[in-house]
Amino acid sequence: MRGAHSLGPGGGAAPLQLAAPEKLSAISQRMRQRVPQIVGHQPGSRAAVAMVLAPDEDDLRVLLIKRADHPSDPWSGHMALPGGRHDRSDGDLAETAIRETAEEVGIDLAAHGQLISRLDDLQATARGRNLDMVITPFLFALDHPHPTVLDRSEVAATLWVPLRVFHDADFHGQITFERDGMRMDYPAFLYEGHKVWGLTYRIIRGFIDALDAEERLPR
Repeated sequence: MRGAHSLGPGGGAAPLQLAAPEKLSAISQRMRQRVPQIVGHQPGSRAAVAMVLAPDEDDLRVLLIKRADHPSDPWSGHMALPGGRHDRSDGDLAETAIRETAEEVGIDLAAHGQLISRLDDLQATARGRNLDMVITPFLFALDHPHPTVLDRSEVAATLWVPLRVFHDADFHGQITFERDGMRMDYPAFLYEGHKVWGLTYRIIRGFIDALDAEERLPR
């Protein structure tokens, strides 16, 4: 993790080193200027998730959910971002993320949040196989970490995780699975007994990498 005196482009403080409100403002400015990577082909289905940032006392927080256990859900029990499949009634994928967040955790991003930017599309995978689905994450901001009201059929718990966890190597590790007689190791964020891996790890890792890349770009 960068030291407390790390500087961003032009000699200013790097976004992840600022106080929480200023950090959110700096990140918002950086991410609005970035062009996301968009999957060119049309998949069989689309989904969208919300990466929600909110300033707390000493850091920004990121809203994560623990998915409810369900035998038909390929991501059953995983730590995840709120979101789900695109519905025909949704005007666009951002509306999908907003609707699913309201349904799953009771936070109305349309009323209380601000859409910052679209993040990179991801090819969905489950149990080591690609699915015919593309997931589009959207970055949102709230003025503070809102309380959640859970749809228990979809969400077992929620957690507001400090953003520094995803940038600090002390919280980086891996998890191991046995699949078809083979050992599979996956990178993960490890926080208070929770393991964030797979699609959610890829989304958050991509976001952190994008911030770091922006800091390294010459101005």
